[in-house]
Formats: sequence, C-alpha cells, structure tokens
Amino acid sequence: MKTQSMLLAALASAPAALAHTVFTDFMIDGMPQGDGVAIRMNPNAAKASSPVPSLDSDDMACNVGGTKGVSRVQPAKDGSLITFEIRSWPNDPTKERLDRGHVGPCAVYLKKVSDASTDTAAGDGWFKIFDHGYDSSTDRWCTDEIIDNNGLLSVNLPKGLEGGDYLARPEILALHAAKDGDPQFYTGCAQIFVESSGNLVPESTVSIPGYVKYNEPSTDFDIYNKDAKDYVIPGPKVAKLTAGGMKKASTVQTAGLKPEGCIMENANWCGKEVSSYSTEKGCWASATECWDQADVCYDEAPATGNAGCKLWQEKCKDINAQCTAMNFNGPPNKGKILTPEKKSIDVGKIMAVNGGGIVDAPAPKTSSTKQYEAPAKASPKPAADKATPAAPKPTVDESYESPPIVEQPVAAAPKPTQQPTTLSKAPVSTITVAPSSANAPAPTQPSCPEGYKCVYVTDVEVVTETVYVTATYDGYKRRHIMYRA
Repeated sequence: MKTQSMLLAALASAPAALAHTVFTDFMIDGMPQGDGVAIRMNPNAAKASSPVPSLDSDDMACNVGGTKGVSRVQPAKDGSLITFEIRSWPNDPTKERLDRGHVGPCAVYLKKVSDASTDTAAGDGWFKIFDHGYDSSTDRWCTDEIIDNNGLLSVNLPKGLEGGDYLARPEILALHAAKDGDPQFYTGCAQIFVESSGNLVPESTVSIPGYVKYNEPSTDFDIYNKDAKDYVIPGPKVAKLTAGGMKKASTVQTAGLKPEGCIMENANWCGKEVSSYSTEKGCWASATECWDQADVCYDEAPATGNAGCKLWQEKCKDINAQCTAMNFNGPPNKGKILTPEKKSIDVGKIMAVNGGGIVDAPAPKTSSTKQYEAPAKASPKPAADKATPAAPKPTVDESYESPPIVEQPVAAAPKPTQQPTTLSKAPVSTITVAPSSANAPAPTQPSCPEGYKCVYVTDVEVVTETVYVTATYDGYKRRHIMYRA
C-alpha cells in the first residue's frame, strides 16, 4: 500500500518526455486550407512539435522562426468559423494528437497587421478572442476537449471586425511540468484576410512576448497538489471590442493569394506548367524545367511534409518518359490541375465564447474546390470517466456580437491517407505509453489509504529516433543533351 509520501514522490516523477504537438493546418468554415498553407510553424521538422523554448522570446508570438511570414494569406469572411489542427507528428494525422498528461488551458489571439505575410508578429497589438481553462463541472481541461475532438480547436471570428490582414494565433499551455519551472506553450500563426466592412477594434491590446511571465500563478501551477478549479487562465481577458476602426476598411484582398497558373501545391510552394515543346531539345529542356521546380518544392517543404512534391515528381518522370519514347509534342496533360481536390470536413465541437466550454454547433455548407484534400482523422476514445455532458448555453459577451451558427456538413469526412515525407521524426522502438493512450495495459493500482484522495501516475519511457532521409527521384536524373549548331 502506498503511503502519502510515496504517492507524492510518484507524482513528482511524472514523465516529461510525452508526445508534444504542433499546429499544422487550419480550416475556414470547415474547408481545410492545406497542410502548412498560410501558417507559421517551426521550420525544423525534427523539433516542430516542441514547446516554445522561452516565454521571454519573440518565438512566443508565432513559434520558433515565426517572425518570418510565408507567402500565402487566406481569405475569411466576416464572422467565419476558424479551426486549428494539432498533430504530434506534423506529417501524420493518424498518430496521437497530444498526450493526455499534457493538461492545461487554450486560447486564440488576433493581431491586425498591414501585411500578414511580412509582419514580424512579435510585439504589441495582440488581443484575445477566446480562452478556456478547467471546467469543474466535467473535470476536464481545454486540452481534453481538443484531444477528444480529433485535435481540432474551432472558434468563430468576432462579427463586425475591421477588415484586412490578421495573424490568428492559437495557443495551448501544458502544465504537467509547470511546478518545475517549465510551462510548455504550443503555438503558431495563421495568416488570414478578413473580408469585412465592420469597424470593431479591441479596446486594449497586449504584447507577445510579455503578456505572460515565469513564476506567475498561471505558469507555475502545481496540477498534482492544487485544486484545478483554482487555476487562473494566463494572459488578458477576452477583449472588449468597440467601434473605432476605419469606416471604409478594404474588403478586397490584393496580396497573398495563390499565384496565377498554380497547378500543384505543397504548403506555400506552387508548381507552374512547364514550357510547351515540339522538338527533342525542347522536350528535355521542359523536363529539366520540371525537375528544377521539384528541387525548390523539396527545399521549401515545411514540417508537414512533401506529399505535393512527390506528386509533382510524377509529372517530371512522365515528361522524361515521353522524351525517351521520342514523343516530342507536349507537355502531357498541359495545364491540368494536379493538386488533389480539397473537401470540407466536419470539424466536430466548437468552442463557446468566454470560457463556455464546447458546444455542438453546425458548420457551413461548403463546396469542393481543386485544392489539397485534408485526410480525416480517427478520434481517440475518451476515458469512461471523462464523458462530456451536454454543454450549458454559453454566456453572451456583450462586447461584440456573436456570429451566427452556421450549418455543419452531413457527409462523413474522407478516409485518411498517410502522406509521405522526406524528413520525419518517427518512433522506431516499442513505446510504453500512459494508460490514456490506445492499447496501453491498465496499471496495477494499490488501494488508497482511508482519508486520502489518491492519484495514480504511470511512468512513461519513450524511445524515438530521428531519421534523416535524402530525397531521390526514384532513379530518374535530368538528362542533358549536347546539340551541334
């Protein structure tokens, strides 16, 4: 039988090397924008899912390397539903989204900027539109809600915002090591253009970094020895919005759109059709042109992988084959869009405003477009004692008008497909996981001494290996031919 001191010792030895997470994609009104499209994340694939290294760093704004934007900015209508997706493995949505032991609050911030693709993100101007911590009525943290919702965090943009470019910043704070001075923040930024003629702006803003510090009640909270209902969510309160923006804010986006002539996408890279040809020399020149674009695609591929680059590579191989077969009329399938069709998905639960938990809410009816198709994800089964009761009707924030709930698609999400990658972080050894993970054996639990409330903790040992693989073209090489004048 464990004594209280033994129990506390076990709690103190709770594992630190658990599955981390990264924001990899976002959806607007249920439509995936594509892995890595218009989103700032850690560019180092091996460390992409790691927490932000310091609360005092500019990395707190949009993650490591997040002061540099990407080329794409995605349009969102006034009051749109925006959904952020987390993954432990950036290029594989079928794996665990976040270890259940990483309990803590979540939030969503916005920052109005003049150019979402070039703004450095760090500094003043940020305001919170949503937060949620611990719900004592269900004994669940915000992280529980995200994990049980397929790793998706959905909130509505405030209706009537001033139109223009914004950085949208989701945030998760894992508290499992906070008592040891290691609050773990996970974040990233989506670059969006809000198509709105409204003029609502926040009454006040905060600086990121600077809005939270070490050794504060929200960042050093001891989840093992303190009552979770006493937890205080970090950062400012949800912003009050007031009329005061431009009376005629721009509702037409002019920058950050998908480039003209883009027939294949991989994150923010776009492949364009190669030159037409009718001679052998022209054929091999177009093949080289195709492979040159493939090189750029692989070089620019983010942590979410290079699935699009591999599809583009097939086009290059086809041109090579045509040249070898002496078919000098091309390119084959000229101008055909190669990006797999993107389909709207069921985003599941939607976070209610002002810490109201989650609610069953319909998402919009959206049509398919010729874009990247986000795979469906299998939802982890919640523990029996974590079942979520019907959520109470959220309190309406009078600081701004809540956007209307729109209708959710009825069709089931597409069957998941694994996306290949050139550089990946993959577990190669057997992993003993916490009981919350699938197929883990239940630990033997000694009886609890009378008069004590016992918490049982299972140590976890994770063995991982970072594997670096050099991209090849399946034996195909560019062919250069010397011609006589």
